[in-house]
Amino acid sequence: MDVIGYVMAASGALCVILGVWGFSLVTAERRFSVSALSDVGGGAEEEGFVLDRLAGVLGAPLAGLALTALAPWRSSIRERIAAAGRPAGLSTVEAYARVTAGYVVIFGGLGLVFAALGQGAFGVVCFAGCLQNEYRLYGRKKARQDDIQRSIPDFLDVLAVTVSAGLSFRVALARTADSMPGPLADEFRLALRQMDLGTPRREAFEDLRRRNDSEGVNQFVTALLQAEELGAPLRTALVDISNDLRRSSAQWAKRKAQRTTPKITVITMTMSLPALMLVVLAALFYGSGVSPGGLFGG
Repeated sequence: MDVIGYVMAASGALCVILGVWGFSLVTAERRFSVSALSDVGGGAEEEGFVLDRLAGVLGAPLAGLALTALAPWRSSIRERIAAAGRPAGLSTVEAYARVTAGYVVIFGGLGLVFAALGQGAFGVVCFAGCLQNEYRLYGRKKARQDDIQRSIPDFLDVLAVTVSAGLSFRVALARTADSMPGPLADEFRLALRQMDLGTPRREAFEDLRRRNDSEGVNQFVTALLQAEELGAPLRTALVDISNDLRRSSAQWAKRKAQRTTPKITVITMTMSLPALMLVVLAALFYGSGVSPGGLFGG
């Protein structure tokens, strides 16, 4: 019975974790910062996930200590926050440190409780929760890069039409970004703001490529800079880039679909295996003819 109890407890914990994760994914669009560039510093703190707000309150007294401990990785954390689109509640390194300290208090405390009770496995799972911010930033980054990869061919089509209407490249890029809001538009707005502040165009687009690991963005920046160096007509270059990226995007979508099938299989097995085990155990119990009183020693 101890084994069955552990299995049922682990299954319940897994269901709770998956439920919280699913709720987070469902409400992700509502909680995502409308624009990473609307304010220097990112999204509104009050729109973060409820657990982030609780962690922020608990971690506020330890924020200074957390900042000191994270000082060697401050630049790396800032880059990960920018790559994730500055999600609400994690728009700055200071907010990251405060919420991380809160998660250490919450999950670290739970881990110590389970460890004191002799439940080492559950303690390890709770300690892993201290890295909740990293999980969130990684998920946001992946979703953001997927969105950029899907939208860049259409974005470049509209940009090519706008340039062919006679507008300069910077004005056309700003108009296109305003007409097609999203992560890709935010990235181009940031590049335009850098150029407005005096950054050379080449350096601004190199920064754009460095901030994003999207294959489409890399191809676009490379082709655009080559066209600028060779003096090729901008509209023709944009159309050619868009056609190439559309083919690359189709291949990327096929590869992503192929990788999704095993993930769906794993999730299905994970969700159905505990229930199947309970059904099998119940069938064995009723088929054995053992009375409930005899099973529990009554």
